[in-house]
Amino acid sequence: MPRKSKQQRLAEIHARALQEFDESFLATQTDRENALMARRFVNVRGAQWDWDADGHFQNRMRLEIDHISGAVTRIKNEYRKSRIQASFIPSDGTDADALSDACASRYRADTCDARGREARDMAFDSAVEGGLGGVRLRAEYEKGEEQRICLEPINDAESTLYFDANSKLKDKSDADHAFLITPWTRRAYVAKYGEDTASWPQALIGQFKFPWFGTGSDLVYVCEYFVKEDRTDTYRVFKLEGPGEETQEFLEDEITEQDVADLTAQGFVEIEPRYEEVDQVRKFVMNGARILKDGEVLPGREIPLIPQYGHRTVINHVERFRGHVLKSIDPQIIYNLQVSKVAETAAASGVEKPIFIDEQINPYAMEWQNDHIDNNAFLRVAKVTDASGQAVPAGPIAFTKSPEIAPAVAALVSLTKQDISDQLGNPENGEQVMPNMSGVAMDMVQGRIDMQSFGYMDNAADTERRIAEVWQSMAAEIYVEKGRKLKTLSADGQRGTVEIGRMVLDPKSGKQIAEIDFSKAALEVEVDVGPTSASRRQAVVRTITPLIGAVQDPETNIVLTHVALQNLEGEGMQSVREWSRSKLVAMGVEKPTKEEEAEMQAAKAAEGDPQPDPQAVLAGALSEEAAAKAQKAKADTVLALARTKESEAKAAETLAGIPLAQHDQALKTAQAIAADMRPDPQSGDMNAGPANAGP
Repeated sequence: MPRKSKQQRLAEIHARALQEFDESFLATQTDRENALMARRFVNVRGAQWDWDADGHFQNRMRLEIDHISGAVTRIKNEYRKSRIQASFIPSDGTDADALSDACASRYRADTCDARGREARDMAFDSAVEGGLGGVRLRAEYEKGEEQRICLEPINDAESTLYFDANSKLKDKSDADHAFLITPWTRRAYVAKYGEDTASWPQALIGQFKFPWFGTGSDLVYVCEYFVKEDRTDTYRVFKLEGPGEETQEFLEDEITEQDVADLTAQGFVEIEPRYEEVDQVRKFVMNGARILKDGEVLPGREIPLIPQYGHRTVINHVERFRGHVLKSIDPQIIYNLQVSKVAETAAASGVEKPIFIDEQINPYAMEWQNDHIDNNAFLRVAKVTDASGQAVPAGPIAFTKSPEIAPAVAALVSLTKQDISDQLGNPENGEQVMPNMSGVAMDMVQGRIDMQSFGYMDNAADTERRIAEVWQSMAAEIYVEKGRKLKTLSADGQRGTVEIGRMVLDPKSGKQIAEIDFSKAALEVEVDVGPTSASRRQAVVRTITPLIGAVQDPETNIVLTHVALQNLEGEGMQSVREWSRSKLVAMGVEKPTKEEEAEMQAAKAAEGDPQPDPQAVLAGALSEEAAAKAQKAKADTVLALARTKESEAKAAETLAGIPLAQHDQALKTAQAIAADMRPDPQSGDMNAGPANAGP
């Protein structure tokens, strides 16, 4: 089979990409249009009348009395008051180690800068308003050839971010491909890519629904096409034989001949290589006509696009999503219509106008017409005569009537406003604080407000977890330069540094290992959603304050006081909170961090006991040794006396059983045995006694 040319290969990739994109575009097109409409509805002045496309109310009063954006803003503000934190933990369930701490602190440094905050805020706002937001992770060059990972926003995610139509998971970790669309003006596009790629190829006209070349506008769309591919990694394996058997593996492309020589000098022997099937991500740049840039392999094994949803579900195997606005659009439109009608009626209303016949008003017409300017004390009319010429007293024949508001319209305005409030969860009720409301009641009110935002916060936590997982996959291939120092950021905002590949002694194996090696990080991600309001901290203070002084134990009172100080909000309280934490750590209430533990040990070493005099130590040791020998000699003497008593008792028992004539001889023998059993005064050892002693 002949080998395909580059143009043929790219043409096949382009055709497949267009087909896959069309599937993704059509699968969620309705919800995406609704999401765009909802975001315009609460953000663009006049967009609440976009439904009047035919212009039936073009020349009528069109008011927008917005009751939706306030509820949306409350949810956004709840999110901004409680940033979501991701932490990395070893997958074997052990406590966090230096590598997991380094991953967490570097992750914060990469993604919590101004651009990262903008990306998260935009994703959350889009999810709340329209139902879909998103962020992307990108590797960029920081200085020289060193790269860093950054978090970037995705604008108009409902119109630009598309995933594999066959993916089932909410975080799209199972997607095989994804698309990110960027609109370009035709002038900018032609300047970068050329005129020939700014028009539809005749063969593709009408085949796809998406307007790749901006039908009816001056826009051309460029697409980043991300594809997961399989690759095989080859690992060279080295084994060290012996009691401390050890195996080390290195990617074939990363190990050098010097590394091999060093391993061989240490006694390692190379054995059969190991092969591993892994995913890689390739990115192509394309438009509707062709591939503009050939595929480049991206760092990491995951597609660096992460969606965020407001409300998401799957119905009839189709993904559906919406935000906080969609369900309230119709009641808001009706409310605007009725209020506009009432306003028109009020604007048309005026004072009752008298109606005269010509003979009555003609002489004084200007006087009546300018009365609102001249503010006359009285007005006149001409007299009217009957057929006989007699004057007939007469006033106005009638009065004009002001328009009236129909009772049904007034009732509908009230009902519609209540419907909007019900759809949004009656957020205004949660803001009603009575002067005599207790702290518990206020907590219940805050809890009711939090329930409106909980689902959005939970989805934001899922997005944060996925961001951290993709970041870890990219960091394993980007942060690999030994000796490179990386900026870090602690959970409380303290800056620091960490060095890649710094060698430390492993307490388990007793060998030198790299303390920080991102390429070997296989960590699980946990997400901590903080309190949704500062009132939670205030509730802790309200709960603890009555206990201070009421508890009898002084030490407990001190602990409660420091806990209350840690939860106080206000200008300049950060240093007080840090001081309270240090006290709680010293008392053993709070578990110290590794940095705090190191500081405590250093302080203890600096303030520790003075070093004793070596001569005094030696004299003490000799004195203790002499005392131990004397104690041993005393114990041996007691044992010998006990044995003597035992011998004498046995001798007496023997004498009692022999004839009187032999008593003297037996007594002398017993005394001789006892004398032989006494310890030698020179050596302290027991005498062996005569070998042939007999009765």
